[in-house]
Amino acid sequence: MTPLDLLEALKAYCEEITKDMRLLTRVPKNGTQAAERPPAVFVGNLLDKESEKKAAPYILLKLLTGKDDNEESICRVRIICVTFSEDKQENYIQCLNLLTRIKTKLLEDVVVDSRFSCQKPIEFIVYDDDLEVYQIGEIMTVWEMQQVERDVRKYLT
Repeated sequence: MTPLDLLEALKAYCEEITKDMRLLTRVPKNGTQAAERPPAVFVGNLLDKESEKKAAPYILLKLLTGKDDNEESICRVRIICVTFSEDKQENYIQCLNLLTRIKTKLLEDVVVDSRFSCQKPIEFIVYDDDLEVYQIGEIMTVWEMQQVERDVRKYLT
């Protein structure tokens, strides 16, 4: 199991647990009403700088660090949530609801994809930056992964 396996499993997990959420999106240039949809989920980065503005609402999964030693194999993953609304209060509430949905499910389920265990503490923050029509929050998680078994016997003769 690799960090990429973890991120792909988290992507599927986030898509599943947020599929019924209806968050505001930008009004299409030819449209008059705001559209709503579940957040899109990306691993690593968005496609390009311009898609950052168009993709909201979205969840971005980023590997921060990984560690393998004699006791454990862990990865730290940042779950970034971005929402959109021209109403700042509504935007804050949307972002907080998205963060809360993910955090609560991780605490309830503990294990994702029958392979990855989310450890406590789970930390989260809603940023206070003035980003016009966007709100950003993030969840910091630590994941325990199955350790790679070292077989040094095959090198001993």
